[in-house]
Amino acid sequence: MAVRSGAEIQHALSRFVAKWRTYQGSERAEAQTFLNELYAAYGSDRTEAGAKFEHFASSAGFMDLHQPGVLIVEMKKPGRDLEEAADQRRRYWQESSDPASDTPAARWVIACNFHEFEIWEPGRFPNHPRARFTLDELPDHYDALLFLQSESIEPVFSEHRRELTTDAARHIADLYRSMADRGAAPLDEIQRFTMQLVWTLFAEDLGMLDGYPLQQLVERLLREDDPDSARDLGYLFRLLNQKGDQNRRGIYAGTRYVNGELFAKSDAVYLTRDELLHLKRASEFDWRQVNPTIFGSLLEGVLGDEQRASLGAHYTHEADIMKIVTPTIVRPWRERIEAVATSADARELLDELCRFRVLDPACGCGNFLYVAYRELRGLEAELKARVASLAARDGLAAPKDLPYYPLANVQGIDIEQVAVQIARVVLWMGHRQMVDRYGEAEPVLPLQDLSAIRAADALRVDWPETDAIIGNPPFLGSQLIRENLGDEYIDWLSKRFGVGVRDLAVYWFRLAHDHLGSGQRAGLVGTNSISQNRGREASLTHISATGGVITDAVSSQKWPGEAKVHVSIVNWVKTPATRPARYFLNDVEVESITPSLREGRSGTVAHPLAGNSDRAFIGVSLHAGGFRLTADEAAGLRATEKAVVRPLLDGRDITQSTRQAPSRFVIDFQLRTLEDAARFPQTLGIVRERVKPERERNNRPLYRAYWWRHGEPRPGMVESLRTLTRQIAATRTGKRLFMSWQSTEITVSDAAVVFAFDDDYSIGVLMSKAHDAWAWAQSSTLKGDLRYTPTTAFMTFPWPDPVSGAQRAEVAEASRALYARRSELCIEHDMGLTKLYNLMDEGAFRDLAALHQRLDEAVVAAYGWPKSIAQDADALVSRLTERNREIAEGERPYAPFAKAGTSGASDSVPASEPDIAH
Repeated sequence: MAVRSGAEIQHALSRFVAKWRTYQGSERAEAQTFLNELYAAYGSDRTEAGAKFEHFASSAGFMDLHQPGVLIVEMKKPGRDLEEAADQRRRYWQESSDPASDTPAARWVIACNFHEFEIWEPGRFPNHPRARFTLDELPDHYDALLFLQSESIEPVFSEHRRELTTDAARHIADLYRSMADRGAAPLDEIQRFTMQLVWTLFAEDLGMLDGYPLQQLVERLLREDDPDSARDLGYLFRLLNQKGDQNRRGIYAGTRYVNGELFAKSDAVYLTRDELLHLKRASEFDWRQVNPTIFGSLLEGVLGDEQRASLGAHYTHEADIMKIVTPTIVRPWRERIEAVATSADARELLDELCRFRVLDPACGCGNFLYVAYRELRGLEAELKARVASLAARDGLAAPKDLPYYPLANVQGIDIEQVAVQIARVVLWMGHRQMVDRYGEAEPVLPLQDLSAIRAADALRVDWPETDAIIGNPPFLGSQLIRENLGDEYIDWLSKRFGVGVRDLAVYWFRLAHDHLGSGQRAGLVGTNSISQNRGREASLTHISATGGVITDAVSSQKWPGEAKVHVSIVNWVKTPATRPARYFLNDVEVESITPSLREGRSGTVAHPLAGNSDRAFIGVSLHAGGFRLTADEAAGLRATEKAVVRPLLDGRDITQSTRQAPSRFVIDFQLRTLEDAARFPQTLGIVRERVKPERERNNRPLYRAYWWRHGEPRPGMVESLRTLTRQIAATRTGKRLFMSWQSTEITVSDAAVVFAFDDDYSIGVLMSKAHDAWAWAQSSTLKGDLRYTPTTAFMTFPWPDPVSGAQRAEVAEASRALYARRSELCIEHDMGLTKLYNLMDEGAFRDLAALHQRLDEAVVAAYGWPKSIAQDADALVSRLTERNREIAEGERPYAPFAKAGTSGASDSVPASEPDIAH
């Protein structure tokens, strides 16, 4: 199953709850269906995860579900008290280990009666559940069960109260927008004033300021006929920046010195009566229950960009943040904590933990830093308990005056000053909340110094020394950088990094890796271009080539929010002293992970093969709509100037037309000189009228100089097709890679790919599973669709070297039979290839599926490989990668087309008049 984001899990769990809310049957009747569907909501398959029903008989009976080393589930019928399961779950857990197979006791135990859940971690907390909630509350507590998605992901046990957080933020947003709309003060002052209000509301409910001075002031102001909020609130905020007890009388008696730079500038903003009412409503929430992670995201969406109208657009689910924080911070530290053997060693490890620094160089509102800080405080508590237990075991007194993990060890950089303000407030809020959760730490007042979170362009400044790097760099495609950041920035990026212009996230990956020391770790979210083509070369391949080892990754996942992008999540360690013990790719344990974010050797990179040159091209780019003709125009012009009035084929014609035929016409002078083009006066006249004026305004000199030609006429392609009577055209983007024969009298647009072959053997190889699997491995993707790139997919593809003419002939015959049957079915059922193959996937057209299998087996036979891997994408990519290496390193001779010819009599079909779809 595909890896699911936090938002997708919540959505699936909402459907799960709706189905099971009214269930009142027995435990035995539906428990297995219930658990299968619960796993599925997390994007997992129970059987693939290794979880078994009624497994492992213990003294308490058979477990309802057992995932060895990970999970035990004890189900009860609806209405049963979960406390009745206490003895069973305890004995199940105690007896679930198996020393013979080196299987430890399950880490997690769930007790469930269909309508209530208890989550236990008996190895660490034997006397209290980590979480307890109802079925209806499950979507809001989804991250307490993240181990159902993957054992590699650490669950989160925290009260989200998203609805409360959202409502509170909405009132703050209304207040902010009202002030901004009427220009109550300069925008930066309004932003700072808003953050001062937010922290004060929080501090009042958490007992950091006694007597609720802000709320009292607001209520008093609302009773006045002409309230002067700038005077009264300004005085309060100035007082919060003063040391000593002077002036702290009356409603100000419970105030304290806050510092932390939050009130260093005490902005006096006048509020209207309506705005004071917004503030009063905001103060009525229980700010102790506000989740800083969600709240900070909401505020960033309001304060950081006026055009983000939807609250919550930037909320990053903790399930997704934990895919970085767990492997980069939690798991390595927990392994060290569990391995420590003496109280003295544990005490030294605690000192090291409290020196551990975390940097987010694109910190935004501080979500990643907040979660990292929370988890590090949890690790601190675990390690202190370990110190005490080891001391007790050895008869020693428990050490005193143990250190705390300092808030100042979290570091951040963000280009937006308002984001930095929000991040600091989020962390100050989190600091106070963690005191309630884990006990006393460093003082919460005065506020701890968070100057290590600063406003700057992270690509232009030096990063602070740190021990781990996490974060979510900006999603900005390479094609948008010039538009958003300007020519000067583009030039600077090219000079600074020396890798050309790539998606912006790529540069964060390079800087993060180069900034790490040996044994240090990083985890970043990037657009999925980082694992593809040019982006991969500049980021993950660079990391792999300079000592980085990718330990955990998600190759592609939808990212929530308005960006609507697919991302890759990558965690790595730099030059580790020993090989990492475990690797997880897409929530599945694997042997190792490549820079392409596939299973395999980390150093594996596909090399371009010179023998593949001049065979694959992206189609022509017009760069002017005036070349296109209506059907009536084309009919008239083809009567006299047919040579330059050509059918135009794009990807949709291949996928939707029953005959894969072009549906439009275009004027195409190809590489003709202007003198030669003048021999076609009617078409040249059209181009002069429709195209030339547009080209004269174009920034590219070549487009202006050769105004009668297409912007990118692909001279290499024209030359390679010169001796052929037909060409292979393929879809450039889509869920599938489709090939089709086309006459060379057809112009193929840049929405398709052209292969310069006209023999059945070659199209057979290109239609095979081997080439398809390689294309998906080496091309980029666009929102989950394949985006075929000849430079990486074709130029690196190692063609077979058949040992006999019979093998070649079998591939050619299989491809002819497949293509003929495919064409018959399209016409017979009046449908294009997309509909045809969707039906085939659902079980229709079994003869067509059998012909594909025949072709796939013929192609792997030509490679000399077993038929058993003919449709196994992973096995094919692995073998093709090794074949690519052998060829690139000169271990294997390679002349893939020497024997093929391009128009052998038994292997080629002459082209007919181009078919035009109507």
